[in-house]
Formats: sequence, structure tokens, C-alpha cells
Amino acid sequence: MSADPVVQWAKVIDHTRCIGCHACSTACKSENEVPLGVNRTYVKAVDVGTFPAVRRAFQVTRCNQCDHPPCVTACPTSAMFRRRDGIVDFDKSICIGCKACIAACPYDAIFINPADHAAEKCNFCAHRLEIGLEPACVVVCPTEAIIVGDLHDPQSKVTRYVSRDVVSVRRPEKETHPKLFYKGAHQSTLDPLAARRPEGGIFMWSEQAGAVISGHPGPANSAAAAMLAYDVPHSAPWGLHVSLYLWTKAIAAGAYLVAAVLLLAGSIGVRYELWRWTAPVVSLIFLAITAVLLIADLEHPERFYLLFIRPQWRSWLVRGGVLLTAFGALVGVHLGWTLAGGSPPRALAWAGGLLAIGTGTYTAWLFAQAKARDLWQSPLLPPQHLAAMVMAGAAILTIAGRIALPITLAAATAVHLLLIAAETLTPHATAHARLALHEMVRGRFAFVFWTGVVLQLLGLLAAPLGIWGPILVLAGLLAYEHAHIAAGQAVPLA
Repeated sequence: MSADPVVQWAKVIDHTRCIGCHACSTACKSENEVPLGVNRTYVKAVDVGTFPAVRRAFQVTRCNQCDHPPCVTACPTSAMFRRRDGIVDFDKSICIGCKACIAACPYDAIFINPADHAAEKCNFCAHRLEIGLEPACVVVCPTEAIIVGDLHDPQSKVTRYVSRDVVSVRRPEKETHPKLFYKGAHQSTLDPLAARRPEGGIFMWSEQAGAVISGHPGPANSAAAAMLAYDVPHSAPWGLHVSLYLWTKAIAAGAYLVAAVLLLAGSIGVRYELWRWTAPVVSLIFLAITAVLLIADLEHPERFYLLFIRPQWRSWLVRGGVLLTAFGALVGVHLGWTLAGGSPPRALAWAGGLLAIGTGTYTAWLFAQAKARDLWQSPLLPPQHLAAMVMAGAAILTIAGRIALPITLAAATAVHLLLIAAETLTPHATAHARLALHEMVRGRFAFVFWTGVVLQLLGLLAAPLGIWGPILVLAGLLAYEHAHIAAGQAVPLA
């Protein structure tokens, strides 16, 4: 075999032959020096049927080598890239550890290696293919259940399987065009929600406590007649750092936007110092906190500069970084103008207001780029982020500037609550989105979610009563954002 560019590498896993021996997982770990606790490939087991007619179905799970890989689009430095021969590979030397690829992958195939803190996954053992060897998993499989070959070669086994047999791919609705095909795989293994989880959690030897695993977490579904027997854990890539970053970014952008709109509307009057000093100082402080949070969340924070010297422009992390930098520079110019004794011109309000809107809302498209997370694909996300930044800006200016903005605060909070209601009450198209919504509203994150909603509602009612309303609104916004981010990552993908 060779890595000739005309080759289109693909893989077929024949589950009519798979015996669930885990030889492929073991060989993969040995060949690629994969540490304990993470896996490039593993075998999931599901018990299908009801006693006494029960059988165990297996599924070999790994990267799907997509023709349209969302991980490549989301990666800000091209550390994830698609080769000309169809293999989706990675370059650890330029990985910043942002975990955007993990959030984007619909197959939960990517992980952060705890040894070097870089993203990795199955890459077809590209180093072996390049010297004419088959991948390690193919070599060790005792039943020849794993077949790798060139889809452009009509005589290859892979081509014969794909063209003559009935094969399946996982999550075709994501339109990633996988090049990993399954023959004879049971639907309860292909769909991570089709099987039930054992009551009380997965079995002790699987070490699944506290992790995202396969299987539907809801009540038993006797119609499915399938129960998860063995799985491996998957961690949610984005946590509290991202929730806080959304919150501080909304405050930074909202403070400047609200002050700019007041100035342009001629409503700032005797509160002109709000425009000259309060808004830019607050924005710079919270932009600095945002930058610290963003860099601290990277697995390789010392490489954050790669976002600017080798940007991959389709990534909204890169576009967002440019927006944040441009907005920070403009606010710096504004503050410098004020320090020099001048009055910042109205043109800064126009330019700064537009940059503030971009800074406050770009995360909606960043989350939409995480194609794996169906809850985040909502068209309501951009207006929701816009409403959040306006209410956060009005709240922080009320606190820091000792001014009263009750109408702005109440209106923005009311719109934000209405958008939350629309998101929770309208039907969602996919089972993944519905389950994520359930986890947010009634499941594991319900307390944080309802705390956020109630605090925002109390803040709305208390908007005319000094600083208590703004404090409640800000606390409620942080709680809601955290519940929304956590719930979006709570649904099993593999």
C-alpha cells in the first residue's frame, strides 16, 4: 500500500465477524502509545433481546474519517487536517488544546492525550500505511472483521463491501460523509441512545462514574429490548471556564454597546462621564478577564499566539479572537483619548458598537460549529446572546456608574427570558436536542437552570430598585449559561 494522493482510504468493520475480543483496542494502544483512560478505538457491547433470547452485539468505535470533517473546520490552527488521501490526521506540535474539535465531532472520537495535552484520535495508522503496512488493528483482528483499502480501486475488498453489501454509517444526518462503514451492525450499537443504561449506572469494572456514556438515561424502554453492557467514558470538553468566559464577554461588550447607543440616541445627557470613563474602563477590565479565561482553558496556553500567526479562517475561534482583539484595541483608543483630555468622537460609538455586537454574539456561531451538540444548533442563539450582552451591559453600568437604567435592563432581561422560554417550549427536531433540553430543564442541570431563570425574573422585577436588580440579573445569566453549556454536552455521541 502507498499514500499516493489518488488513493481514497476507507475502512469497513464487518460485525457479522466481530467477536468482541478487544484485540484491536489493545493493538492500537500499543502501536500508538495511547495512555490508560483514553482510546483511539474501543469495542462497545450491548445486550440485545429479552431472556432467554438474548445475544451480545458489538460495535468497534473510532474516528469516522469524514469527507467533510467538522473537527477540521473548527480547529483554529489546522492541527486537525484532512490529507489528500482522505485520512483526517493531526499535528500535535501546533495543537493549542482548545477542544473545539472534540465539541465538533459527532462521533466522540477525539480526546486530549493526558501525557502531552494535545488532541488525537484514530488516523488509520497513517505512519504504517506510508511504508506499505496495514493498520495495527487490521493486522491483529483474528476474524478479519476490520478491512482497510482504497475506495478508488474497484478490486479492493473495501470497494467490494461498499458496492455489493448492505453497509451503514453512523449519524448520516450530520452530512459528514464518513469513510468508516459498518456491515451487520445492530442499530442499538450504532445509535448511542437506542440502548438503555443499567439502573444505578454502568458496571464497576468500566469505571464510568461521572462521565458521559452511551445508552438512554431515561426510563426503561421495553420496545428497545437492548441494554448497554460495556462502554468507555467520554468527558465534556467545555466546562466552567467557558461559562465564565461567555459571561465576562457579555459584560465587556454590553457595557460599551449600551453606553454607545445612549450617546448616539442623545440620551446620555449629564451622564457623559459614563461614555468617557465608565464604559471603556469596565469593558477593558472584563475583556482582560475574558482573555485570561480563554487562555487558561487551553491545554497548551503557551501556544495561544498560534491563533494569530497560523489562523484557520473557517474556525469561529479564530474569527472571535480577531473580533476580541479589534474591540479591545478600539476600547484602548477610546480610553487613551479620554486620558489625553479629549472627548471620544461619535464615530467611536458607531465603530465600537458594531464591534461590541460582533464580540458579544460570535459565540453563537462558534457553538453552531460544534455540530455534535444539537442543542446548540438553535437559530435563537444569536438573538439570545445579543439580549444577554445588553442586559449584562445595563446591569454592570448601573452598578459601576451608579446610574439608573431600569428600562434598558428590564427590557433586555424580558427579551432574554422570552427567548429562553421559546427554546424550552418549542419542539426540537432531533432526539439528541430533546434529551439535552430534558437534562437542562428537568434533569441533572435543572437546579442551575431554574436558579438562573428565577434570578433573572427577580432582577427584572427589581430593576427600578437600585443595584439589587442588576446583581440578580448578572448572577442569573451566569447560572443559565452554565446550565446551557453543560446540558449541550451531556448527551452521549458514541
